Amino acid sequence: MMNVKFIFFYVILAVGMISFLSCEKEDNEVRLEGYARGVFISCEGTFNANNGSVSWFDPDSGIVINYLFEKVNGRPAGDVVQSVAVAGELAVIVANNSQKIEVVNIETFESVSTITGFSYPRFFTYSGNGSGYLSNGNLQGHVYRVELESGTITDTIEVGMGPEQMVIVNNYLYVANSGGWAFDNTVSVVDLNTNNVTATIGTGDVPVAMVADSYNNVWVLSRGKVVYNDTWTEIIEETDSRLVRINTQTGEADRDIVIGKTGDGFNPSWLSASPDGNTLYYGESEGIYAIDINDQQQPSEPLIEGSFSSAAPDPATGLVLALEVTDYSSPGKLHIFDGNTLEETYDTGIAPGGFAFPVR
Repeated sequence: MMNVKFIFFYVILAVGMISFLSCEKEDNEVRLEGYARGVFISCEGTFNANNGSVSWFDPDSGIVINYLFEKVNGRPAGDVVQSVAVAGELAVIVANNSQKIEVVNIETFESVSTITGFSYPRFFTYSGNGSGYLSNGNLQGHVYRVELESGTITDTIEVGMGPEQMVIVNNYLYVANSGGWAFDNTVSVVDLNTNNVTATIGTGDVPVAMVADSYNNVWVLSRGKVVYNDTWTEIIEETDSRLVRINTQTGEADRDIVIGKTGDGFNPSWLSASPDGNTLYYGESEGIYAIDINDQQQPSEPLIEGSFSSAAPDPATGLVLALEVTDYSSPGKLHIFDGNTLEETYDTGIAPGGFAFPVR
């Protein structure tokens, strides 16, 4: 017969385990507020399935909440969530195939407005005072000035073909013109005092991503051009992928670094920077590379080996967050690296592709 003391011990242990599991479940449920202290992850979802989403990651607790917009607002974020951006006390979710953006309160993730009137929205950049700029277009490109809370478009700026990511430096908006479904190799420069294009700067072929460095120069990642034959069975033309630096004082491209290898079947699509702006991160076929902004060529080895859809250092922790697309119908992965050491892995929504970091 079991000793009474042992029975009491197991009862206490069982109660403690139930309490622990209850707390753990509660922590992973949607809460009323507190999302501004975490990291937002855009997840494309499955094309035409209207299951694009935003995942939320709290580095302090290790909690991930997937489908956050849907859980808070009772409806999906949209079809093909291309990107998410922080805009002061708001966040902007760009749903490409739904041809809209969703504006939410960054603290509660409750809907503030839904803005439509776009044909092919891509990325949003915040300019302050409740306003920002949205790139749009798979052929002839436009940038729209958007008032977030009122949900209105107040200006339209014609740029290059297939505009993608943008960055603001010294009250100028730099727009990467990828070509979309055609071809381009330029960056449009927009004076935000007038919303007019004041310059067009040549870069490598198919520029898609950009960041500003510690000197307020703009770095552009150009994927390189790939041309197939009429049956899409053979590559007949291919150009190098490049990192190009635009000197914002002179308005000229003054640094050009070839990355990857022509013929490796890989075209990079993302670029990020360290919090101090002195290190650039990008993905190539071998993995995640980290390059000092003063370097003249790509490092011989990647910082982290593997295949990732995006990566960026967390400004609050310094850890590298890397995203992996498993397929376009299953949860993706968020990997946390300390240097090149894998610390944790979490599930995300389907096809994760980018980050937004609130000021924490």
